[in-house]
Amino acid sequence: MNAYLFIIIATLLFGLGISLWGWRIRQQSQRRSQWPQAAGRIEESAPGAEQNDLLPHILYAYQVDGRDYRQVFQFPSGTHPLPEFTQSYLDKYPVGAPVRVYYDPQAPQHSTLEPSTQGDWLILLLGMLMVLGSVVALVVSL
Repeated sequence: MNAYLFIIIATLLFGLGISLWGWRIRQQSQRRSQWPQAAGRIEESAPGAEQNDLLPHILYAYQVDGRDYRQVFQFPSGTHPLPEFTQSYLDKYPVGAPVRVYYDPQAPQHSTLEPSTQGDWLILLLGMLMVLGSVVALVVSL
């Protein structure tokens, strides 16, 4: 097998993997956006999260069926923000601000403030473009 064909096939497989990952992220976002909502309030909002000092630390509280919950806002794994990112979240979620909390009806301790992110479809698009480009390159090379 020549190197060009190997690169095309590897890119095709990688693109398929990225597409499946992007599809899974989109499905999770859609499910979370259909979760019930509860009123909440920001309790802590500061720069420097425990897992990454470039991420903000945002703690919110909410109540479901008379039970109190506290949750740290979780950013998607692999988030590597610029300093402006942290400040934008601190401005968006200041201490004492009322928030809408989306919680899992089967496990109310699992929740989020943002059921989907603006760019969660980009991973799916990137994977699909890699697959399309690989298929075109494969057809042209044959």
